[in-house]
Amino acid sequence: MRGLKLYGLLLFSIVGVVILLALGFWQLERREWKQELLAGLQHALSDTSPLREFRDAEPDQEQNFIRVRLKGEFDHAQERYLFAVAGREPGWQVITPLKSVDRRLVLVNRGFIPERLKQPGSRRESLIQGEVEIIGLLRRQAQPGPFTPANQPERNIWYWADASALLDSLAIPRGFLPSSRIVEALPQPGAPEWPKPRPPDPRAIPNNHLQYAFTWFALAGVLVIITFLVLRSGRRGAL
Repeated sequence: MRGLKLYGLLLFSIVGVVILLALGFWQLERREWKQELLAGLQHALSDTSPLREFRDAEPDQEQNFIRVRLKGEFDHAQERYLFAVAGREPGWQVITPLKSVDRRLVLVNRGFIPERLKQPGSRRESLIQGEVEIIGLLRRQAQPGPFTPANQPERNIWYWADASALLDSLAIPRGFLPSSRIVEALPQPGAPEWPKPRPPDPRAIPNNHLQYAFTWFALAGVLVIITFLVLRSGRRGAL
């Protein structure tokens, strides 16, 4: 009976170590992705060439971000909420459709809000009326990671910015052409405090994936050591 318990412990530990190692390697992959993202962001923000109009811009494999400009009116009634964490505070990225002057419906990620401000009525100053000019970053379509939860469009809860699904969840105004590209707004003078757009300095964006990877690998090592000690103790007791 004691032997069966030891074998059960060994099996449990093997599964646990595999899971912890997988999480560690995933964090290393995320670190590589984040470094590429930040490098592309730095390049776009330091670009001194004239702003491109949204309709003329298209990211490619060599250029992840492009600074663009577009004008139009927000449709605040169709806000969509993308789960996000700023520092240690959970909240949401507010994605609002914009009806552009050239009759396109464009998804604009206006930035982060904490959970307490999710309801539009708690931040009325953010519900800008009339024509606005947005300067932002157009980027390639982001893809979910292996551990990213599934989006829940019926509850307006999004875990990754699936542009096609976001558009499918909207009522498209008659005469407007939906665009499957998302513009991430940059901070602008005179803008409301919330939503808070992406920091203009990439160094302000955390990249802690190496620390997370070390944590998962360390936990795997601890589990191996504990299992070894328990099994050795069990074998001695069986003798």
